Parts: sequence; structure tokens; C-alpha cells
Amino acid sequence: MKKHRLFIALAVLIFVIAAYILGWSTFFTVSSVEIKGTNALMSSTIVPGQKLARVEPRTVAAEFEKSAWIKSADVSRNWISGKVTITLTERSPVAIYNDQAIDADGVSFPAPTDSVADLPQITAPSIESAVAASAFLMGLPAEIADMVQLVKVRSGDAYLLQIYDGKKSIEILWGQEGETALKVKVYKALIAQPENSGIRHIDLTAPHAPIVK
Repeated sequence: MKKHRLFIALAVLIFVIAAYILGWSTFFTVSSVEIKGTNALMSSTIVPGQKLARVEPRTVAAEFEKSAWIKSADVSRNWISGKVTITLTERSPVAIYNDQAIDADGVSFPAPTDSVADLPQITAPSIESAVAASAFLMGLPAEIADMVQLVKVRSGDAYLLQIYDGKKSIEILWGQEGETALKVKVYKALIAQPENSGIRHIDLTAPHAPIVK
């Protein structure tokens, strides 16, 4: 019985000592903080000398994730070196709507001015329509999507695309979503015909009966 009590007392003592070392002693303090994954100027409330045990990774990550353009944050502590590493994953915009960037998850956020110059613009009556348009854009094959400069959402959720093929701008009345593979095939066939070298407008609303101008 005495041995059992001694064991419990020893365990409690070890716990108290460990808690003191981790939380209050000068051992295990933050030596440095590194923020990775972004070129933007970011700062953290964590400072060198702070007790490493009091750095709560989930709390720190949640603070960074309050920024609309941060998709996720991962915080790790190195108990040997005292270094805290914060790895950020930025949202990648795929289109721009009214100075708002839209990413592949359909999340809108203030557009970072240094990375949106070449992104397609979306004209739509609402952010919901713009998000749907960005999803439509991502559903296009790269050979088409990479040429798109502008997507206009028209009545009935029909799409009008403005593309640049490296030589000239072409307006494509795509119509509603659906029959994408067929419309792409028809577009390629029309562009390949020498007599269509100067066209500026293609109507693919009815892909079996396209109209060129």
C-alpha cells in the first residue's frame, strides 16, 4: 500500500515538474518563427522568448485562416530548436468578378493585385452566377479555357465567351452548359476551315447548326 502511495506521489511530482518546465521555466521557449507559403507580408503574435507550450497550433492556425485568401494554415513546434513554423496555403484564383477573386472551391475573396492580371473576367448579375460561371470555365478543356478573356452570364444562364487565339479576339455564344465535348469539336472544325480565318463570332448554342460571322 505504501509503495502504491509512493508511486502515485512520484507520478504527481513528475507531472508538476514537467508542467513547470514546459509552461513556466526558461526551457522550451520560442527561438524563432518562420512563415512559409506566401509572398505577402504576414506577421504572427508569437514572439521569441514565449513559452513553447503556450503556443496552441490550432488557435494560431485559426487566426491566419481568418484571412479570406488563406485556404489553410498548419502550425508546428520544434521542441528541440524552439522554432515555430507556420505553413500557409493560399487560395488560387481562377477568375475575377467585380474585383473579387474566385477560386476552384467557389470561394470569393479580395483579389490580390499581383496575381490576377491574366485571369479571365466574369460579368454576371450576382456573385452566385459568377461562381457558377467560374465552375463552368474550369469545366472547359484547357485548350479553350486558356484562351478565355471574358465570360458573360446572359439570361437563362447562357454563357458568352470572349477568347483570344493569339492572333485575334473571337466571341463565342456558348449557350447553356452541356454538350461541351460536341461544342469543342465543332469549334475546332470551324476554326480549321480556311474560309473562316477572319471570323469574329461563333454561335454554338445549337452545336449541330453553328453560325459564324
